[in-house]
Amino acid sequence: LLQQFGLSDIISYVEIFPANKKEHFQNIQQASGISFQDMIFFDDARDGKYGNCEPVSLLGVFSVHCPEGLHSKDIFLHALDQYQQWDR
Repeated sequence: LLQQFGLSDIISYVEIFPANKKEHFQNIQQASGISFQDMIFFDDARDGKYGNCEPVSLLGVFSVHCPEGLHSKDIFLHALDQYQQWDR
């Protein structure tokens, strides 16, 4: 997807982790040094009301629930717009 949307050059840290997302983001934060409030999480999980967004949001990560997947550039651009308006 990063190549599809032309984002490979601007995304500094990517990791796919199939288990506990809260633990996943804690690992990312420790490994990358990036603060939680500077992260965006796109979650395509269909289980639960908002998938993994709630536990990850509690860490301070901006979370976007997209249960149908990140299938369009509009979803990504809308999330970036909301992230810029987000009151951290």
